Amino acid sequence: MIDDLASQNNLRALFDWIQIQLFINEPLDTIIHNVLGIPSDYFFLKQGKLEHYDYDHVVEYGAIRIYFDSSEQKLDCMLVMSGEALEFYRTEVLGKMKLTVKDFLLNLFQVYENQFRITRVDPAIDDWNTIPYFTPQQLMKICRKKRFIYGKSTYFDVYGLETKEKGMTVYLKPPSADDRLKFYDKQAEQAKKQGVRKKDIPPWIRTEIVFRREKAHEFVRHYLALDIELIDLVKGYLKAKVKFYTDDEFKTPLRAWVKFLGKSRPFSLSIPKTKSGLVKKFDWYFHHGAIAVYHAYLFCIENHLLSHDERMVYEEKEVLFPPDLASELQKRATQYGRTELVEPIVERTKKATSRTGD
Repeated sequence: MIDDLASQNNLRALFDWIQIQLFINEPLDTIIHNVLGIPSDYFFLKQGKLEHYDYDHVVEYGAIRIYFDSSEQKLDCMLVMSGEALEFYRTEVLGKMKLTVKDFLLNLFQVYENQFRITRVDPAIDDWNTIPYFTPQQLMKICRKKRFIYGKSTYFDVYGLETKEKGMTVYLKPPSADDRLKFYDKQAEQAKKQGVRKKDIPPWIRTEIVFRREKAHEFVRHYLALDIELIDLVKGYLKAKVKFYTDDEFKTPLRAWVKFLGKSRPFSLSIPKTKSGLVKKFDWYFHHGAIAVYHAYLFCIENHLLSHDERMVYEEKEVLFPPDLASELQKRATQYGRTELVEPIVERTKKATSRTGD
């Protein structure tokens, strides 16, 4: 890796994906105006689904999409801006108003405060050096020798093969991770997209983090709260979490990676652990009096304070799990590797009763 020829001046940072779920009881026209600053009549309506969600329609303008439930049974909607949509939005909307993506995000937090969640955000660093700090192929060789660490993970995956005309993508962490990292050849990607030769596109290597769920929201929140450029925040996160080495003993850091990150200050995301649904139910049971009632029942049994008929009413009653509680139990059993318990849980679950007309 000839990193001495690479310059920090040829690096830039941007968001390559932003996805926001909005819980706002307002007409879609109002949300479009308040969030995006775009007239709602620019958007056209069509049927559209979003994986993992129940939306059935979408409005679209310049690849900017907002998914929603047309039955109005759900008040939330999902704003999805891909890399293509964000490039359009930066140039054709924000640029003409002399605003930035940071201004757009600040406005969102100021107008709607806690009425939304950022569910995905992909901050990226583009390396436009003629000879880049590193290529995906070079990092792949290090990964195959297990000379890297991402937090506590040593998982990596490779998509595509490196040839003269085709690029490859190297992923760190599995697809389910909420902070997956990928390195890919944008030069090859753009050449294929535009139908030209790779050498007709300037050299272009992208390093991109895919933040999901809580980490996506917290990353943006920190970005807006701190007086820091996006490129320095991304580098700081990578410096704190990702290490590449040239030896099996993890003693010699990869020089090109160190120089790529430069003088950035290490930055870590701290996400408070939320209690699982099952533990929340236990909290309710222990802290809201239910357990006291149960022990009162046992006290009556032990001291013969219940008649025979009263005892039979309770002792003969089959105890079944409500479906939501059963779901939490199944999840817990699976997480602990006790999948043999899933079927017994199903057998002890209340069957849903069908509803007929009023």
